[in-house]
Amino acid sequence: AAGLQWVIDNHEKYRITTVNLAPVDDLAHDKPVATEIDDKLAELRRRGLWVSAPTGNHGFTNGISWPACQPNCFAIGAVKPGADVVTQDRHDKVDLLVPAAATSSSNAIVCGAVMLLREAIDQTDYDWKSDGKTLPDAMLAIMQQTGKSVEDEATKRTYRRLDVLAALDHVFAHAKKTE
Repeated sequence: AAGLQWVIDNHEKYRITTVNLAPVDDLAHDKPVATEIDDKLAELRRRGLWVSAPTGNHGFTNGISWPACQPNCFAIGAVKPGADVVTQDRHDKVDLLVPAAATSSSNAIVCGAVMLLREAIDQTDYDWKSDGKTLPDAMLAIMQQTGKSVEDEATKRTYRRLDVLAALDHVFAHAKKTE
């Protein structure tokens, strides 16, 4: 909680836009777990900072790890690279999948993609407000909209896999500034 408070207090000074929240509790949560970081996660979202966490690497199909299960933390899962097969923890709370051997890697990759997407939005004056109530919500919506559909055989759910080029192409195609 202290680290998140530091980000809240210092994000403008150090131009922090993205938080890769990587600790997991290795349990399968099918709903949020009330903890001391919840208010801080909500404040970070309100201030426009992306916060995401890995879903976990146990193959759970009935829940995902904390803190990815929290409402103001995006839950990032993984698909087998080159195969789009979901093998790690998943549940209906999973927001996006990324090709990686483990969800900690998929979360790091999506955080980098978010920084690229945010830069494109800022540089082009893309009107993100029609995509979400906060910039993080809008960026997730763009990545979901432009991502590839992935069917999970085990859960019969359909998830979206990150396609960073398609997300960037979407922003540039709908940009106010094209120079």
